[in-house]
Amino acid sequence: MNVDQIRRTINDELYIEGVGLHSGNKTYLLCKPAPPYTGILFTRESKYPGEFIEAIAENVVDTSLAVTLGNGKWRVQTIEHLMSALHMLGITDIFIDTSNIEIPILDGSAGEFIQQFQQIGIRNYPDDIIEGITIKNPIWVIDGDKYLIALPANHFEVSYNIHFEHPLLKGQNYHAVIDRNHFLEEIARARTFGFLSQVEYLKSKGLALGGSIENAIVLDDKGYLNPSLRYENECVRHKVLDLIGDLSLTGRPILGHIIANKAGHALDVAMAKKILKIDKENQFTSKQIRNYQSVRMLDPISSSAVH
Repeated sequence: MNVDQIRRTINDELYIEGVGLHSGNKTYLLCKPAPPYTGILFTRESKYPGEFIEAIAENVVDTSLAVTLGNGKWRVQTIEHLMSALHMLGITDIFIDTSNIEIPILDGSAGEFIQQFQQIGIRNYPDDIIEGITIKNPIWVIDGDKYLIALPANHFEVSYNIHFEHPLLKGQNYHAVIDRNHFLEEIARARTFGFLSQVEYLKSKGLALGGSIENAIVLDDKGYLNPSLRYENECVRHKVLDLIGDLSLTGRPILGHIIANKAGHALDVAMAKKILKIDKENQFTSKQIRNYQSVRMLDPISSSAVH
């Protein structure tokens, strides 16, 4: 199966406004169309004109509470929901100008990002292709009882298991072959989640100041504080959403089966980096083999030595 895809951008400028999950401050994005081979570039023209941070794994500087990109001068954090939306819509080239360090949390999912991108419209660059990555051999990253494994497959598939010491989140799991339609219908609107005691602690440290049951699923000892869920097992579906956004930092679509157990941003980004490293090594090895074979075909002395 061919995992390559056509490069895409948005039709016009798009303004997105909301609050930052941790600061609670109002923040906005101005998204602009970009030519092919630009990639996904974050800018902050109001403070650092002419500078950018590309959304790639090597630019990740923190994964403690969210995924944060940096370039040594400034940072942009909580990018995972936006990245998940861009990736599953196939948007490969875009400028995203930020007013603040944080991406707006909106409703805590990728749903509102997707809705706004679809409303502004997306256009193809039919003559420009982004090369996918095919998982050819098992790849894994492990941290104690937490792990991610990538296996060969003829599609993009995810099997995810979470386990928290809460009666509703013990052994919650999700498995699916994920294409754009499945993501839009079954994953995109899954909200981030947290525990009331954790939220109270974070707020005491000046974090999660923008969090509420309007943009997150919150659990106390008894159950959900939210009046309803959007999906059955919405929490694990949100972990799948995060995983897709984090793996999109490879900058390329992936063909493979991802198996996750109690993973998170740190392991996700570690897997993205490892996939890129192994893919680069495989490409180098393949090039060496092709060059070697070409030389043997052209060099009669070398050929005769073999036979």
